Amino acid sequence: MLKPKEVCQKLGISYRTLQSYVKKGYIQPVILQSGKWRFREEDVERLMGIVRKRKVVLYARVSSQKDDLINQVKYLEENVKDYDQVITDIGSSLNIKRKGFLKLLRMILNNEVSKVIIAYPDRLVRFGFEIIEEVCKAHNCELVVLNNEDKTPEKELIEDLISILVSFSEKLQGMRKEKVKKCVEELKA
Repeated sequence: MLKPKEVCQKLGISYRTLQSYVKKGYIQPVILQSGKWRFREEDVERLMGIVRKRKVVLYARVSSQKDDLINQVKYLEENVKDYDQVITDIGSSLNIKRKGFLKLLRMILNNEVSKVIIAYPDRLVRFGFEIIEEVCKAHNCELVVLNNEDKTPEKELIEDLISILVSFSEKLQGMRKEKVKKCVEELKA
């Protein structure tokens, strides 16, 4: 986001001219809570005649099976004919520090992505999907879910609880045997 002064410098115009551009609809400001104007960099570049091609990204994630990942990517590619990049991850949907997920998030925040396509909502994140949707909207990025099946609240809750249990059991498996014993003894006390 650029301040009005920065926009004027980039475009080589006065502040009054910028106000005129806003009135005429050439450029749309983002109005902050403080009432100050900010402008999207891509809007300023558009006025300058610079058009950046934004990417359509397919995102696939599985917990552990590489074969499942290959099948998921294949499914996405079969259903989406026009895309620019595929980003994949192998890891828990509870872990938001996945390499591919962070790369995708940075690309969205840098306005490099016009559309993200996933197979299921939980392929992106288990919790906080609505937050990711809002981030995408704020950066003019469409988030498309190919299989957005309606689940009953009970089924969704059961899946979430199973994910949490699996995550904690994986952490316990990663601990040394002595630490696990100590944890169990502490729980007994």
